[in-house]
Amino acid sequence: MENSIETIWTKGFLKEEALLAPRVNNLYNKKSSLLIEKLKRTYRTDNKSILPLAILAVIGFGIAGHLLTGFYIMVLMTGMFFLNRKKLASLERISIETSSYEYLLEYREMFLKLKRFYTRLLGFGLPVAGIAGYFLFFWNTPLLHDFLQLDIIYILGILLGLSLLLSAIGVMAYRLSLKLVYGRFIQKLDEMLTDMEELRK
Repeated sequence: MENSIETIWTKGFLKEEALLAPRVNNLYNKKSSLLIEKLKRTYRTDNKSILPLAILAVIGFGIAGHLLTGFYIMVLMTGMFFLNRKKLASLERISIETSSYEYLLEYREMFLKLKRFYTRLLGFGLPVAGIAGYFLFFWNTPLLHDFLQLDIIYILGILLGLSLLLSAIGVMAYRLSLKLVYGRFIQKLDEMLTDMEELRK
């Protein structure tokens, strides 16, 4: 039947103009907006925490007599701050235009893309940045001098092993922090999408 309860409910859930749409859509729009705003606020706070850590890195390494290494780490962390802010801007552009279901679906997809991006960035970028940092830290020291005196095959082997170790640590640390900081938000988002999908049946 064209005007069955299931048909009216489905149309109402998807379209603002339908009979049951206002209450249902308003409820999910409010819940969706509230969840996403909390997620964005957490992302902003998490990103802003990078700046004081960058300053502490300069101070700490400076006190230890490795000021150049401290500045190097500060530059990397500041770059990460601006990269994160740029990525956050892409999330800010997502808005509820058709339905809260499509809004949350798009946001989850964008979040998963960011997760893949940062996993690749840390997996490949951290070893490069880390090894460069090691060279700066041990610059003009007997340890670096002795290391460079090794056969090239040993140097390459050590650099490869160190790269793989840094890559694994970076990716695991990122996944763990992602779960601790954003895990409950993603869980709620998935639960809301599941509820909406049940209503759409």
